[in-house]
Amino acid sequence: MTASTFIARILGPTLVVIGIGLLLQAESFGVVVGDFVENGALIYLSGLIALSVGLVILNVHHVWVWDWPVVITIFGWLSLIGGIFRILATSLVQSVGEAFIANPRWMIVGGAGTLVLGGFLTAMGYQEVWTEPKRPRRRSGAAKRASSASRTAKRPRRKAPTRAAS
Repeated sequence: MTASTFIARILGPTLVVIGIGLLLQAESFGVVVGDFVENGALIYLSGLIALSVGLVILNVHHVWVWDWPVVITIFGWLSLIGGIFRILATSLVQSVGEAFIANPRWMIVGGAGTLVLGGFLTAMGYQEVWTEPKRPRRRSGAAKRASSASRTAKRPRRKAPTRAAS
């Protein structure tokens, strides 16, 4: 399993659950975000977590290719930058969070975007599992022995080399 697949298998389902939660409970999420934005310590702590997650992703997976794994690299960079902003500019994060809460449409857009991104990463991470070709059935031990015995019975015996008299 590649690093891309491993990270996608973790991020994908997590983002799917977050996206569904945002869409189904936008009002409750607004209350939670309101409480969160008022608490500078929580913003700082979430910044440390986001910074760490971004650094972990980028240290394990810094891939700039024109394929789906670049989404994980971009996610790592956004997490890193988001963590830095939360640590260094807590008041800016608070004002952006308040603007986010003020317009309920942003929660629906954010939830839909998160759900789509999570669904995409989940599909990419688990595509090997879902599209894996069927393997041939294993033969039992008796069938293997019978096959092995029939192969050895059909082989001609080698003659021992004879030494020429000198």
